[in-house]
Amino acid sequence: MNGINYASWTAMGTAAVTAVIILAIVADEPGALRDAVPLLSTLFGQAAVGYKLRERSQWAAWGLMATYAVGFALSALAYGVLTGFIGKVAIGYVYVRGWLATLDYPELCKEIAALSAQSAESGPQK
Repeated sequence: MNGINYASWTAMGTAAVTAVIILAIVADEPGALRDAVPLLSTLFGQAAVGYKLRERSQWAAWGLMATYAVGFALSALAYGVLTGFIGKVAIGYVYVRGWLATLDYPELCKEIAALSAQSAESGPQK
């Protein structure tokens, strides 16, 4: 569950912080509004999807990955590929962990539970 919470709060937090930074840039340079509008719309979607992700929604997880990919592409087009690259990769890592946490693997979970029960019955091995 922690992966989902981290991804959810990261999505909402980075969307808010990035939107404030973009709005500060636009306030300083009104001509930058043309490049900022597409990014602001993806940030709004990212925050909304991050909020919904807390409910362990697979649709929200897929939406988060889609908005992240679009935001990454738009940011690369507007500001260059290497601008904030390390931060984008770190945030992407958190998002992927949250996305993977929403996927259910019922068969794998059953096998793990069976192996855990089996090892508990046999006791510690020497």
